[in-house]
Formats: sequence, structure tokens, C-alpha cells
Amino acid sequence: MKRFLSALLLASVLLVTGCADPYYEKLEDLEYRVAELQKTCDQINSDLLALQSLVSAIEKKDMITGVTELRSGTTLLGYRINFVDHAAVTISNGKDGNKPLVASQRDPEDGNWYWTVQYGDGTAEWLLAPDGSKMLSIGVLPYVTIRDGWFCYTLDGINWVQLGKADGENGDQMFKTIDTRNDNYVIFTLTTGAQFKIPTYRAYLSLKSEFEKINENADAQADLLSAQLDTLLYITRVSPILSSGDTIGQEVVLSDGKRFRINDWTSSVSPAIFIKKDTDGKFYWAYTIGNSPEQWVLSPDGSKISASSESVQVPQVSVTRDRDGQFYWTVTTGGNVEFLRYQVDGNWEPRVVDSTARAFSSVKNYSDSLVVVLKDNTTRFVLPKQYAVTLTDAGGHAVDGSLSLAAGQEAVLNYTAYGPSATLTLMVQGGFTATAETVSAGQGRIRIKAPASIPSGGGKVMAFFSFSAKDVPVTVIKTITIS
Repeated sequence: MKRFLSALLLASVLLVTGCADPYYEKLEDLEYRVAELQKTCDQINSDLLALQSLVSAIEKKDMITGVTELRSGTTLLGYRINFVDHAAVTISNGKDGNKPLVASQRDPEDGNWYWTVQYGDGTAEWLLAPDGSKMLSIGVLPYVTIRDGWFCYTLDGINWVQLGKADGENGDQMFKTIDTRNDNYVIFTLTTGAQFKIPTYRAYLSLKSEFEKINENADAQADLLSAQLDTLLYITRVSPILSSGDTIGQEVVLSDGKRFRINDWTSSVSPAIFIKKDTDGKFYWAYTIGNSPEQWVLSPDGSKISASSESVQVPQVSVTRDRDGQFYWTVTTGGNVEFLRYQVDGNWEPRVVDSTARAFSSVKNYSDSLVVVLKDNTTRFVLPKQYAVTLTDAGGHAVDGSLSLAAGQEAVLNYTAYGPSATLTLMVQGGFTATAETVSAGQGRIRIKAPASIPSGGGKVMAFFSFSAKDVPVTVIKTITIS
């Protein structure tokens, strides 16, 4: 009897166990599917947070300092994106599947980024707030989870909106591709097809070096004009600016202590800011980009900006990121920031173009002067160097060392001696007379009178200008041959 009961008990256990196997298998499969769905939700919420950070970086004009691939062996798990100002974000590399794809897309009507949702092979639609309005991607962050077998999202943790049936498959990634091949931008393409790009910090640094050159050239033009108007200002030193052994410009030091840099050229993607004389004979600031027509730099009221006014700030070029993620050239004058616009199909658009930009047509460094010709090839500045002496006639024309006089005739030459404490001594030959009159420090007149009978060989006036230099006194001799 005991044997019979033992056998019956064993048979019952085997029977129950055999029947229970499918039940436990289904239970384990359900638990696995739920766990995988939870992983999907976690991935969605993590990517939503990453996407919101990327959109915020665009809106706040941040830049990417680096992109690092996250791998486990040869398997790509995702990317880590580092920014200048924002905290780093991690983007996961998901799998293909059927799940709600919450993403972000820019509305072309207002330029803002809004949340979108797409389920399966359906089209992406705006993810709406309870009042039916689109939700900004940098505003409220949706939270996705599974409720009663459905993917749902909530904005407040109370009200839930169904997105699609949760079938247990792994979800496809929110980010389709991340392109880091361009040094200037990182291009993000979402699975929905939306695409945006964020500039790299390297690109900004490259542009920064260019607009610093442009601004140095603008400052140089302002100083050149100021020096031209000040007849006693002169150059004390001109030094070459070297880059990899090549001369790329000149650094100029003036007698009043000012110094400025003249860059021979800028890169092929830079605008040119320059001084231009208008029909009224006055100088104003202008700019050009590539082959586009020259334009005046204008104040907010639409008026031209004087290049000779001390009260107006010299225009400063910079780059500004617009909401589309692109860098554009801008100019700041007196606190007013404006885009530099380039003519495209009759429209003036702000953009960076591939063109040669020169603020100066030529820069010639002579022994006694620096001659700078601006972009228009007609505006010419001549700055004398230290210890240079200029002679002009009554009409303001330069005297090159020769003078014609009739018997008994008198001529007056104006001189400017550029240097410290200049004194003048005259020596005359051929019966001519010459006297010096001091007008102000470094400036005066030389009166030359011909005798009643001029000798056949003519005559000469030798002017000795002595300067009290720091080390050794300097004397400059100007010889005037009279015929």
C-alpha cells in the first residue's frame, strides 16, 4: 500500500510539473518583455533629455568642443557630446523596432524647435500640450512610460496621453546619424528626418583669428586718417609681422605712442571693412563681401558713419550664430550690431562667402615714409617717418629738390620736420639769399630770393635739419637746386 501511494504521489508531481512548464515559460517571457519595454522607456527619456540639451545649445549659441564614441568592444553604444558652456550629453545608439519616436523639429514659420512624435511608420506630428499648442523643445520635457500596455507620455505626472501599443520590441534610435567629418560643424540627423548642426569651437577660433585681423585693419585705417589730419604726427617704427617666416603685415608705432597693425590680407571667407570717400569729399566706413557691391556701414537711423569723427567707435567685425546654427558676419558700431549682408539673386542676405577680402590695395614701406592705398585704389595715405622732412610750395605741392626763379624773384617754401626738437641751419650758394621763419615746433618757412643777376650755373640752398635724438644727434640735409 505504501508503495502504491508513493508511486501515485510521484506521478502527480510529474503530471503537475509537466503542465506547469508552459505557464512558467510564458511568465518568464512576459517579465522579460516588460523589462525590455522599461529599457526602451528609459532610453526614450534619456534621449529626450539629450535632445533638449542639443536644442538648448543651438538656442544659446553654444559650441561643441568634442565628440567621443562610446563602445563596448566593437559595438557602438552611443556618443558623448562635450560643449563649451553646456554640460556634456550622452546619446544612445538604439535598435530597430516599433515604438513611439519622440523627437524635435524646427518650425519654419517661427524658427523655433518643438517636440514631435511618430509611431511606427506613421508621419511625425507635433506633440501637443493639453491646450492644443505645440511644445517648445527647450520648455517642458515629456516623460514616457508604459501604462496598461500602451506607451504614454505626461507633462505633469497626472495627465497621460497614449502614443501607441507597447508590443515589447526594442525601439529604433532617436538619432539616425551623427556626422563629425566636418571640422566646422557636427551634423545631427534624427530618425524623423529632421536635421540640425552645431558649430565646433575650432571653427569659432578660426573665424576669431580672421575677424581680429579685420578689426586691426579697421583700427589701422582710423589711425591712418587721424595721423594724416595731424600734420606733426610721424612714424617712429615700422616692424614686420611674421608668420612661419613670411611677412604678413606691418606693425606701426606713431610719435604719440599709438600703435596699430596692418595685415596684408585676410582669409578668403572674410568681409572687408574700409574707409571710403563719398561725393561730399568726406570719409565714411564701408564694407564689401566678395564681388558684392560696396555698402556703407549704417547707423540705426540709416545714416553713414563718419570715419573722421572721434565720437564714433571704429566698426568692429565679429561672427554671430543665428538660430539656424550658422555663423554670420556682423559689425558693431557704437553698441549697434548689424549683419553684414551679401547680395544673392537681388536679395541682401547675411552670410559668409568664399571671396578675397582686402582692406588695403597696397602697403609700401619706404625709407622716409609709409604709403598705404586703400581698397578703392584711390584713397592714399602717406605717413612720414621719424627724421623725415617735407618741403612744399605755396600751393601745397611737394618740392622735389629743384626750383625755378627769375632774377629778383622770391619764393616761399613750407617745411615740416618730423622728429624731436628740430633746428634749421641754411647755407646758400650763387648769390641767392635764404632766411628761415619758425611757425611752430617742427614747422616753418624758408624764404629764398634770387639776385638781380642770376649766374649761369644757377645756385643752391642747403637746409640742415638737426634733431636731438636719444643716442646720436641726427641731421637731415635738403638741397634745393635753383635754375
